[in-house]
Amino acid sequence: MEKVMTPFGTISIYFNNTEITYQAIKLETNSVLFPNIDGRYKIVVHYESDILEHFIYCVIDNIDFSKVHSGHESGEGLECQAFYQENTKLSIGIECDTIYLASGERVSNYDYDSLYLKNGMGYHILPDTNSHEFTFGIAWINKCTDNNDVQTWYGADPTIL
Repeated sequence: MEKVMTPFGTISIYFNNTEITYQAIKLETNSVLFPNIDGRYKIVVHYESDILEHFIYCVIDNIDFSKVHSGHESGEGLECQAFYQENTKLSIGIECDTIYLASGERVSNYDYDSLYLKNGMGYHILPDTNSHEFTFGIAWINKCTDNNDVQTWYGADPTIL
């Protein structure tokens, strides 16, 4: 199994607590939205409902948090986690948009939830989830500045992959 290698570590995909093999699709890095991106990948995980709760997640293995800091970068239809080390930035994005009201009521156009992890992003599969494909977008830039910081956000957005 050949894994995606990033400046922060190797990408692994898990179904619950079991690592699974994946096929990464290398995507174009030279676009009007993200002309300075150095790496960009799409990983699609297929799922058949068994009416149980599950977790599908994408993580960076062996990330050194003594040198890396992270933060949430969400947008409409996008849940995204950014990782920064010196001048390098990496974003992992998923298509999702869920809000829970104080009453506990769930408000979403999606039949699953997002999962923010310290070292990645994931999908929270609900018992009534009917979706069958879950996409992760991964993008990084080696010379990140205030002027191009948003490019990994666009590059990792599954709605424009």
